[in-house]
Amino acid sequence: MNSSKKLVVLLLTVLFFIGCKKNTEEANEGITITPVDNYFEKQPGNIINFTVKFESRKELVKYRITETIDNSNSTTIKEENISGKNYLDWFDYTVPQFEDYGTHDIKLVFSAFDIDGNSMNRAKVIYVNIEERILAEYSGNNMYSSLTNQFNAYDLLTSTPKYSSDSTSHIIDLSVTNPNDTLSRSWASPYGIKFVKHNSFDYGNATDLTVQNAYNSGIKNDTLRNLATDDVILTKINDSYVALKLIYVIDDPGKTNDKYIFSIKR
Repeated sequence: MNSSKKLVVLLLTVLFFIGCKKNTEEANEGITITPVDNYFEKQPGNIINFTVKFESRKELVKYRITETIDNSNSTTIKEENISGKNYLDWFDYTVPQFEDYGTHDIKLVFSAFDIDGNSMNRAKVIYVNIEERILAEYSGNNMYSSLTNQFNAYDLLTSTPKYSSDSTSHIIDLSVTNPNDTLSRSWASPYGIKFVKHNSFDYGNATDLTVQNAYNSGIKNDTLRNLATDDVILTKINDSYVALKLIYVIDDPGKTNDKYIFSIKR
């Protein structure tokens, strides 16, 4: 191919891409989304209130929002049939929680489709930098008195009731036979973990970092005594920091129903 033909081909290619870009831009001119920023820096749990407006030359038939997290497969989080050449939507997006530290990116694509199958699209990207993680709560955990025949020990990492004979148990009740069959209100650990009782700790907003800092700065004990409702206990199991809150300490007459009911955050 001589140089003049190469130049013609090059010019045609450039004009083609310019035309495609222009058509795409024109097709998306009818989209208005507020906030107008295309990039956001947010934290898990933050809410972004989007106002989405489409104006089309042709009849619109479908509206869709997709979500892509860390370049994974996209997920449709909203889709509905619409009509008319104009469409308005108010969409509140809650930034999800992440288990892994570091920076995560979320891509939201707002799309409308007309009667001929043409689409109008606009993307918003959200960056989330995780320096600490809000702990998940597991409630309804029961550990019985050692004077009963029921589970008197517990695995705090799996929320599994056990018996004190199991050396992998993280906590056990220390009740011993006495005239009144009284609940000991004391715990120890066959596994060898230590405890920090910290009733001023903000259990409701516990993160891995706040538990770690409070545990490391607290006075650690091999045994917990005089346990009572609303006590907050912090511990470290291997590399995991765990917070517990006693919901009820039940010491009824006799021993059958004596137990601790507690929640775990990990």
